[in-house]
Amino acid sequence: MAGFMDSVNKGLATINVKTSNLMESSKIKTSITNKENEIVQIKAVIGETVFLNRNNFTLDMVSQQIADIEERMRSIEELKAKMVELEEAERSILGGNSVAPVAKVFCSQCGAPNIPGSKFCEKCGAKME
Repeated sequence: MAGFMDSVNKGLATINVKTSNLMESSKIKTSITNKENEIVQIKAVIGETVFLNRNNFTLDMVSQQIADIEERMRSIEELKAKMVELEEAERSILGGNSVAPVAKVFCSQCGAPNIPGSKFCEKCGAKME
């Protein structure tokens, strides 16, 4: 009977950890998507600024937008690191290979590995296809 209860308790603990990590992972993925969408919007503003000022454009005209993109890209990298930490914590708590390794896709522009579902390359910023 004690063996059965241990199995039930372990099963419940596993469900609890996986559910908690799934919820946190979903929040992080949503944040990443939001940041990527913000970057797309900022790039559109940069493009509009360049077009409207095409005869006298200077990089200073978009320096704040460039800084905003860089800040969001850093934030995305931090969020991706949190995802890795969650996966490692789950493996640590549950033992073994309870979480499958994250597959990678490669950027068609620079060849850098990226997480599947990424909208932009982590290295060069090119749109992932």
